[in-house]
Amino acid sequence: MIETYLADYDFNLPIEDAVADPDLPAVRARLASLARGEGLDGGYYEAQELAEAFLEAAREANAGNEDPDSPARVRLSDILDRAGDYQGVLFDEVAALPLADAAAHLCWLAELMRGRADMYRPVMAARALVR
Repeated sequence: MIETYLADYDFNLPIEDAVADPDLPAVRARLASLARGEGLDGGYYEAQELAEAFLEAAREANAGNEDPDSPARVRLSDILDRAGDYQGVLFDEVAALPLADAAAHLCWLAELMRGRADMYRPVMAARALVR
């Protein structure tokens, strides 16, 4: 029974659920919408990388570090310099928010994308059993 369900599993289901969730903060629904169509690994790793950079920037800000060449600022700059469309639009979506809020929303997205990627093995195993 579960194998049949998993054989037809849509990897974008968690994203679509988030986009349609009326109780989700609007920024998270927009982030989920921006993640539509991203690959399983890239969608996760790129969201995670950006989330970690914002977390580091929030820690620096909380510590009063205003150095324009701080490690977090350099890391964010590096990410943006090489960012593809996905990371660029994620950054644009949260850039105006307080750093801690941006980090929290990006961490939420990274977790959503990790859960989505984690489904790969069970889905592939189920598809092999059902065929």
